[in-house]
Amino acid sequence: MPSLRCSVLCCLALLSKTKGMIPSRSASTLSSQILHRVAVCNRSPSKPLIPFNLAESVNLDNPLGLVDEEVVATIVSSSPSSFAVSAGDGLVLTDSTVAAQNAALAKASLALRERGLIKAWRDELSPFVNSFSDITREYKSKGRYEGLVIERGAAALFSCRGFGVHVNGYVKGETMADLKLWVGKRSEEKGVCPGMLDHIVAGGIPASHPLPSENVVKECGEEAGIPEDIAEKAEAVGMISYNGMDTWAWEGRIDQDGTGEGYKRDVLFCYDLEIPPDFVPKPVDGEVSGFELVGIEEVMKTFEAGRGVTETYKANDYLVIADFLVRRGYVRPEDDDYTEIVQSLRVT
Repeated sequence: MPSLRCSVLCCLALLSKTKGMIPSRSASTLSSQILHRVAVCNRSPSKPLIPFNLAESVNLDNPLGLVDEEVVATIVSSSPSSFAVSAGDGLVLTDSTVAAQNAALAKASLALRERGLIKAWRDELSPFVNSFSDITREYKSKGRYEGLVIERGAAALFSCRGFGVHVNGYVKGETMADLKLWVGKRSEEKGVCPGMLDHIVAGGIPASHPLPSENVVKECGEEAGIPEDIAEKAEAVGMISYNGMDTWAWEGRIDQDGTGEGYKRDVLFCYDLEIPPDFVPKPVDGEVSGFELVGIEEVMKTFEAGRGVTETYKANDYLVIADFLVRRGYVRPEDDDYTEIVQSLRVT
């Protein structure tokens, strides 16, 4: 039978480990708020979308993309010899070479822009693939990606599978409650979610830099002035994904009219990066207007629904932060909705 001294020491050790953990009641409230934020990124389309495929690989069960019928006519008219639409196959890109296919997608993107359906033109090409493995296989064989691409601003209108990297830049504290996250505020000039909160580093994976870990190091330098010797310590910790109408990117905007939303099928590769206590990130490329070090409990408060637009994170950031909270023990198996949260952060 353990001695009294041993029992006391065990109790003290347990208290030390749990010191600073959020109370179970607030954790349960947080759990429901997380599910609300997940739902925002997974809003179903109000009507069926038309499958989009290449002529040589028509697959209605797992199409390359999905397109709203209201924009199909614009796409087809941009290159009538390249696009065809039928009840049986949906929208099909009939060109046989990658160069011709990319040229047709570029024309379609410009046509959609001229019609006012693309609210944020990026001048950046995104890989247009069914699986991220399609990118890595080609990169390993050629040292670069030379496949199908599309203007990033048009990607959601084609429901192109999007890929990005998000970095949780954190500073450790003595207890869980003392941990802090570096938070960036998006520039007011950004075409998507201007002025909202964001991760210290986050961005889409372009065709020119398709490897996530290399992209993290590049973005760390470009967005936050984080030197390579720190950025290279970013730890790949998994991914989150969501499928939903792109309404969240335009919430609170005066010009929100329901057009140009598209259906986002995104995968975000998540990284944790411990930031040295004496390092302060700084805006470099103008994507972010500034950074602030915020306590984890304050970060969790922003999950509350109904907060002002400028007080909240860009919607998909919440999913990455929720994943961080689960992995770090702020949301625990005994909390309400735990299994639902973990399952909802990764959709197919």
